[in-house]
Amino acid sequence: MLVKFWSKPLVRVSLVMLLAGALYSSWPLGYWLNPGGNRGLASNLEASNQPYNWLFIGLDIASGALVVVVTWWLLRFVRHHNGGRKHWWLEAGIVGVAMFGLFTALDAILPLNCIEGTHNCLPPLQNPYYVVHGFVSIMSIFGLTMSIVVFWWLVAKDNRFFQASRWLLHGLLVIWLCFGVGTLVLVVRDQSSTLSQHVFIILCSLWLVALPYYIWQVLKVKPPVELSIDGDQELTIEKIKRR
Repeated sequence: MLVKFWSKPLVRVSLVMLLAGALYSSWPLGYWLNPGGNRGLASNLEASNQPYNWLFIGLDIASGALVVVVTWWLLRFVRHHNGGRKHWWLEAGIVGVAMFGLFTALDAILPLNCIEGTHNCLPPLQNPYYVVHGFVSIMSIFGLTMSIVVFWWLVAKDNRFFQASRWLLHGLLVIWLCFGVGTLVLVVRDQSSTLSQHVFIILCSLWLVALPYYIWQVLKVKPPVELSIDGDQELTIEKIKRR
């Protein structure tokens, strides 16, 4: 029974994404390992000279690497089950998550050189470390946002999806945008955004875990591939197995 359960691609991919999401949401460790640095930007835990910064950097790199590997496999899986043809919107959603994984790992490789407000730490816009780190962080969130919007569009326009799946994605998108914009406003206005960032990081992790399920749902409701024979006959072949 356990072997049969583990043999399903959806289960294996979901478990790997669950691990990636758990590694990405490492901020609770900050309250134990570095309470003083676990305030303000979540990236403060990875800043130079912070205790255990190597641990938080390593966790983000591992999370990003797992996401990149899984999304590469998912792209091949989707192409294979689509008869070798491209599913542009679905693949765009997966690529968005791959961007998130890539830039998350790169973001950790390029940590902040200091914590804002400390001695000898330049203002963010005058500090090249903050500028580069901020740009890479924005690109990672852009990729994940693109992914959520693409899957929301795929699910919202198709009535064959379960109502619960559709409403869950509607709710996730609304909450995602609210916390994303709210966090950005707090950061720009130099106000405490610790709680907002932590919730937003949890939302990122939840989407990583939910992604395989929605990919399988899109594949299940996708119309069969139509092949034309001699221009006057059509043969419909079911290319996607219901799993």
